[in-house]
Amino acid sequence: MKTETKSLSNVFFVFAGYVLSVTAFVVGGSVGNQLSFTHGALALLLGNMVLGFYAGIIGVIGMKTNKSSTDIFKPVFGVKGQVLTSTIVSLFSLVFVSVYCSLVGTMMSSLFNGISPYIGLVLYLIVITFINMKGFKGMSLFSKIAVPAIGLFVVYGMIVVSKKVGFTNVTTVAPVTPQPFMAVVSVIAASWMTGATFSSDLTRFVKKPAYVWVVTFGSFLCVTILEIVGLSCALGTGESNIVNILAKLNMSGVAFIIYLLLTITSGQAVIYIAALALENIARVVRGREGQESDGKFTTHFFFIPSCIFAGAIGVFMIVNGFTSTFLGLLGLIGIAIPPVGGTLVGHFFVVEREYKNVFTNMPAYRPVAFVAWILGIVVSKTLAFGIRPLNGFITAIVVYSVLRLIFDAKKKPVA
Repeated sequence: MKTETKSLSNVFFVFAGYVLSVTAFVVGGSVGNQLSFTHGALALLLGNMVLGFYAGIIGVIGMKTNKSSTDIFKPVFGVKGQVLTSTIVSLFSLVFVSVYCSLVGTMMSSLFNGISPYIGLVLYLIVITFINMKGFKGMSLFSKIAVPAIGLFVVYGMIVVSKKVGFTNVTTVAPVTPQPFMAVVSVIAASWMTGATFSSDLTRFVKKPAYVWVVTFGSFLCVTILEIVGLSCALGTGESNIVNILAKLNMSGVAFIIYLLLTITSGQAVIYIAALALENIARVVRGREGQESDGKFTTHFFFIPSCIFAGAIGVFMIVNGFTSTFLGLLGLIGIAIPPVGGTLVGHFFVVEREYKNVFTNMPAYRPVAFVAWILGIVVSKTLAFGIRPLNGFITAIVVYSVLRLIFDAKKKPVA
């Protein structure tokens, strides 16, 4: 059944809210410690354009096939093989919600006279579950309000910081821990690779391929601006996070609103995408692939379990201070996930460009896809040249395409 298309503005605001998250301040601030302002801004732009391209090319597949992410995994990794791939990528994505709820809980605890951070964590999860229960319309409505509000609050915060603290010689400040330019770009590109791999879950709703690129590049341009705010804070004040700066200026309320809006717009989409993947996985596990839904284990069913899983990891983060190691997790994601996207591109743009029959006669498992995924990880891990996530992505495209062409040629009967 064909998915009902949505307006470009609806999809854009949901996608922009999806990628606009607190990680932008984390990444932007980190870049401010590693590069000068000019080089840092350039690195942020380049890294996010890599993400825009990566999300866009996978998003086009979703738009043309009219399928969700888990569905387009099936002809590539196999109907049963994609269960492993989808599960791994889904769990990685839910860790972002864990970070969000732990941050919200911690901030509420400091803002409201030391109440338990777990209260804030639970309230946050209840809010994003409620929004998801309203479907795509609910996410779109909230994002249309929240995304512009985020921009206004950040601008206001920057003005206050500039007046009360000042950004002294931002363009001339030397970074504290200088790093190679391309290494920094790699971290930036890795920051949202998992989310970008699921871009087709949202872009499948647009009407034209060109709209996909408007959504992805436009959204990651917004991320670039937010990250440059973090970059400016790190270089101008020595503090990498505008939210922390505002809190020190007794503006914790504004800081909390910025964080809350960022975490909700992103978290709501992550939960939706993870629940959609889990529904497809459940369908395969139950042997109902290709059959009409029986109303059990639907996307709505998995909203609450997804939030519970994210909340459990969030509690672990609060107890152990694990949130501070988030950049290390982003590096791991940047190595493991892009090769998955590479296999998708190799399948739909090189090997089987005719989308009409690609979802018929799908194998249970396709080993060459896993070989391409593993080799992509190896190359991304070991090849220091260039942008690591992009290295793994390109490797997987080439390996998958070559192996498929070789094995498919062997299967053809000799005339």
